[in-house]
Amino acid sequence: NSAYNAVVNDRILADSSSSTFTITLPANASLLVSDTIQIIDATSSAGTNAITIDRNGSKIQGAAEDLTFDITGGIVTMIYTGTTYGWIVGAV
Repeated sequence: NSAYNAVVNDRILADSSSSTFTITLPANASLLVSDTIQIIDATSSAGTNAITIDRNGSKIQGAAEDLTFDITGGIVTMIYTGTTYGWIVGAV
C-alpha cells in the first residue's frame, strides 16, 4: 500500500484501497530475458486508486512510458523480453 521496488520473480499483492502508489521495476542492467513480475490488485481498488508501474529505464510494450494499472481486481504479469520491447504485459 506504499511505494515499492520490485525484484525479479516478485508476486506483489497490491493494496491501493487508501491511496495511489508506485511500483518500480528492477533496473534494466540487472534483467535477463524471461524475468517475470506479477502484480495482483488484492483489494480490488486499482480502478479507483490506480497503481503506477515505473519502468525504471526499461521499455514497457516497446514504449518509453510508465504503465498505469487501473483494472479493478486485475492481475498484471510482466515478462522481460530484452531491450527492444522491454517488459511485455499480460493482464487479466
